[in-house]
Amino acid sequence: MDSAEKLISRFYPVLAAGARQGDSPAHHAELLHQLCTADGLLELLDWTRQGLGADPLACMWLGSLRWYRVVTGSYPPGAPQPPSRVVDAQLATLRSEGSLILEPESAGGSLAGLAEGQMAYPSAPAQPESEASQALLRVVPVGLVPYIDEPMRRAWARQTVALTHGHPALLRRAEELAVLVHELAISSAPISDSTAQARREITDAVPEASIREILERQLDAALNPEDALNPEDAKGPEIPADRDLDTGLLVVIARLAQQWEQITRAQ
Repeated sequence: MDSAEKLISRFYPVLAAGARQGDSPAHHAELLHQLCTADGLLELLDWTRQGLGADPLACMWLGSLRWYRVVTGSYPPGAPQPPSRVVDAQLATLRSEGSLILEPESAGGSLAGLAEGQMAYPSAPAQPESEASQALLRVVPVGLVPYIDEPMRRAWARQTVALTHGHPALLRRAEELAVLVHELAISSAPISDSTAQARREITDAVPEASIREILERQLDAALNPEDALNPEDAKGPEIPADRDLDTGLLVVIARLAQQWEQITRAQ
């Protein structure tokens, strides 16, 4: 299996590992933000496959705006109102039905970063003093994008974080996390000492326990998807024939993974 195929095959296990719950019935809001960012990347890759130019930062920003609407019910004042896509529509349905509960206050930092309705850049980030680690979850799918080189991967990681948080140390960690996810996904266990050290440095710098736990599960799944999930979860849930029927967050992720495969695999 070549590197691109490994990256594509890791998409579902990695994102599903983040959605695994313990005793709490609630999910961190940034986990939904991660899915909307992945869908923004998917939109970018789809445009690229069709030979049409698209701005990566703009696509990720539109994904973040859709997440904002999932959480609050509306877009930020003054922001563009992109048409809904399948992922955010499914998440909104789950939210309205009460079957997708968010951890209290878990959306606050990123909502504040997006509230002005203007797209932020790494050179002029939103909340430039904020080093809140929850923004790092959005970097994980950047690490799984095939066919891009490391400088581009690092740039996309900085861009997606800078949309809401801008401390230089956080932006540096975002770059390193994108590279780490990529390295784990294309590697075979055991990993090198340098990669193991990079992982420790990134996760040890995350003070928020729930974010650190999600990242740890997703990094485990990037390297060993079969060990990170049980066999049924690793293959993905059965997707209902009715495309409008939502039965849970894993189904949303499985549908997104299907689209990811269709768009990223060589034609």
